[in-house]
Amino acid sequence: MARPILYATDFSDISANAFDEAVNLCKSTHAELVVAHILHYPPMLSELRPMAEDVEEKMRVWCKHRLSEMVAKAGAAGVTARAVLREGVHPHAGIDDLAAELNAERIVMGTHGRTGLSKMVMGSVAARVIVGAPCPVVTVHAAA
Repeated sequence: MARPILYATDFSDISANAFDEAVNLCKSTHAELVVAHILHYPPMLSELRPMAEDVEEKMRVWCKHRLSEMVAKAGAAGVTARAVLREGVHPHAGIDDLAAELNAERIVMGTHGRTGLSKMVMGSVAARVIVGAPCPVVTVHAAA
């Protein structure tokens, strides 16, 4: 049986482009698709207890709903899929750790393609995933 393909999403439009690529890869390899989001709470939430607990729960529910929609969309395309939501870790570390746990064939994710100062200031989750990934990483840029 084929090893799973991990699709990591931040729910952005750019990430949505990568979803189609992940589904197509799963179709061609007969692999399971693992649709994942790493929920990283802003540091300021820890200062806002107990209100933060309500915000975190709403974020968690929203993410689970979105992941379920993606699993259903993959299923409608003929791909076996499941959702994974991880919390409390930096996205790049969570993605790399999950890929290792799954023994993933590859990771598919969107990238903003930032360069220069924008990349230096904003950082790049995709670039950090690539550095630490236990498997190949397919990055998909925004549609032109």
